[in-house]
Amino acid sequence: MNEGVIFCIVGLVVFLIVKGISDSYRDKRYIYNSLISSWGVIPDTQYYAGKLESIEKFYDSVREGSDVDDITWNDLDGIELYKMMNNTGSSAGEEYLYSMLRKPVYDTNELTKRNIITEYFSFNADERIAVQTQLKKIGKDKKLSFFEHFNKLDNVNRQSNLIHYVIIAIWVISVTGLILNFIPSIFLMVFNLAFSIITYYKRKAEIESYYYIFISVLRMLYSSKNLSKLDVPVIDEELKSLKEDIKTFNSFKRYSGIVLSPDGGNILDIIVDYIRMLFHIDLIKFNNMYRFISDNKETVRRIFEKIGYIDALISVASFREAISEQGWCVPEYVDDDKVLEFEDAYHLFLSDPVRNSYKTSGECMLLTGSNASGKSTFLKMTAMNAIMAQTVMTVTAKKYRTSYYKVMTSMALSDNIFRNQSYFIVELESLKRLFDSVGEIPILCCIDEVLRGTNTNERIAASAQVLKMLSTQNVLCFAATHDIELASILQNYYTNYNFHESIEGDNVVFDYKLYNGSSKTKNAIKLLGMMGFSEDITHAADEEATYFENNNRWNVFD
Repeated sequence: MNEGVIFCIVGLVVFLIVKGISDSYRDKRYIYNSLISSWGVIPDTQYYAGKLESIEKFYDSVREGSDVDDITWNDLDGIELYKMMNNTGSSAGEEYLYSMLRKPVYDTNELTKRNIITEYFSFNADERIAVQTQLKKIGKDKKLSFFEHFNKLDNVNRQSNLIHYVIIAIWVISVTGLILNFIPSIFLMVFNLAFSIITYYKRKAEIESYYYIFISVLRMLYSSKNLSKLDVPVIDEELKSLKEDIKTFNSFKRYSGIVLSPDGGNILDIIVDYIRMLFHIDLIKFNNMYRFISDNKETVRRIFEKIGYIDALISVASFREAISEQGWCVPEYVDDDKVLEFEDAYHLFLSDPVRNSYKTSGECMLLTGSNASGKSTFLKMTAMNAIMAQTVMTVTAKKYRTSYYKVMTSMALSDNIFRNQSYFIVELESLKRLFDSVGEIPILCCIDEVLRGTNTNERIAASAQVLKMLSTQNVLCFAATHDIELASILQNYYTNYNFHESIEGDNVVFDYKLYNGSSKTKNAIKLLGMMGFSEDITHAADEEATYFENNNRWNVFD
């Protein structure tokens, strides 16, 4: 062989080896730097249309009656909480984290375990980065959910490998014929070339969208193998489980690079692509892999859940670091019924929040006050912290002590034009579900402006009965209202609290602090004047309000 040819071949091999080493080092440095820079930072992730809905699919497969229901999740802007916390490195992690936030735990042992793992990764950076590096190699798609698309494997059009073996056989026959100077072999080769390309791209078009699933599974398997080699005692149980499960997939992984590269591909794929196209070796391997994975779906799911569990808790550790300046604490769980105590608690979404403290051993709360005084924010903070306490063991408070609750809200409701329902009907359905959910687990419910969708007299009468009945059930109810009459009607069933404001010059000043007792402020009419309404309106309104207070009825206009 010509020396120049040999030199070129050797040079190409050396180049590929050096480039492979260089690319590997560059990738490792990139992953390391990205993990360091993103740690303890609220993510600024941009979610493509449909991605968040896709992430929910894993949760849908494990949804239970004791979970955070859709109304409560929407009332509390739960998806925003998820976005703030989602610093995961893998698809399994981001999908498991969403499910974790929707599924409160009622077992102290599991919550304690979660906290131990989270704290370990908070204070052991080297081990954390070693684990995160493997999670990062699994990766996550900007548009797709692993779990949703994994379940779509059932839609694959199954195909026998016979046609691909025939194509390989024709190549062998035609090449052998060329060696023997058999002229018709040229025509056979040309025919086989056209046939193999056409059938290749036809089949490839049918299955290419499913390659993502195999890539994800392979990446999980390779990363699981690397994870199982790490010495991280705090997740030893999860790592042993991964080690056992990945043994099942030895044949699945073998020669899988023929179909795809779990590490994202390299320069050799350019050459390999032509081999794939001519001999269909990737299609043959795909069919074999598909049959294997269809028979081992439950094992794939277990691997997915173990990786997701680890990744989600590392993300919680990062979240704790991100809010360390504002403050957070690990909740204390008690076995007593309907205990809830917190000190200097605040709403996570506020940049400069006012902190409030509260303590109850089963007494329901009736909260009064003006619009914008802080009632709704307090209710949302109370419900959100209750959920976080039983999911990620992290609450935005200085101290937090609680019983176990099923958390439900009835707050940010609206009419449903698609179901032809009025606001009042939507309210009734939302409230009715609270009664239907009463059981052995106490319900912590937060209601904002109960039955606001009807007239005053009926609203007060119905609201009083609804709230009274809730207080007699296995329910700890926090209800906010503008109807000050409820404070006296329900004084034997609810403890009164309020938020209020003051008028200072031409400004309305809210301190957003929780006070004992019902609201006494009467600033609504003063606000009319401050907003530029004429003195005739404000003076007349003041007289009418005074007349009602003195006579318990409204004056009839002349």
